[in-house]
Amino acid sequence: MGVDISGRKPKTEVGDYFASNWWGWRPINYLCELAAYNSKLKINFENWGSNDGAGLKTQKQCDRLASALEEFLGSELRIKDDEDRIYLCLGSWCEAGTGKMVSSEDAQTLNEQFSYGIIHYTPIVSQSGQMVESSHSVSVYKIKQFITFLRECGGFQIW
Repeated sequence: MGVDISGRKPKTEVGDYFASNWWGWRPINYLCELAAYNSKLKINFENWGSNDGAGLKTQKQCDRLASALEEFLGSELRIKDDEDRIYLCLGSWCEAGTGKMVSSEDAQTLNEQFSYGIIHYTPIVSQSGQMVESSHSVSVYKIKQFITFLRECGGFQIW
């Protein structure tokens, strides 16, 4: 399962379609909200977490969000290159590198230690000594792909 995002009036093929699984879309969506907030953009993010056609209606809105995301990536996040990952704490944890979910006890301890919405840049060591990571992560490269999509889509709908 994931999201399929269709450009409303794509200028190029790049603006026609963007896809992500849910594990990666939730961090992108969250980063969009943070970037929009920091740039004082008035965007309604309601229903961006569902497949019901929500999104932005115009290229102007998309350009503003793309610029806000670029600014946020450059100033707020500690990133170095496209392979870097952003791990967003949303209450779901897995073993680093395997994707195997951690026990409910370990997840509860991690959720008490790391608040909802906290961003990590690397896996972390749990209290039990296990390397873990948030199940919700996205590469910087994928975020940049979304920014490129925004610049070319003419508005979009999330399906």
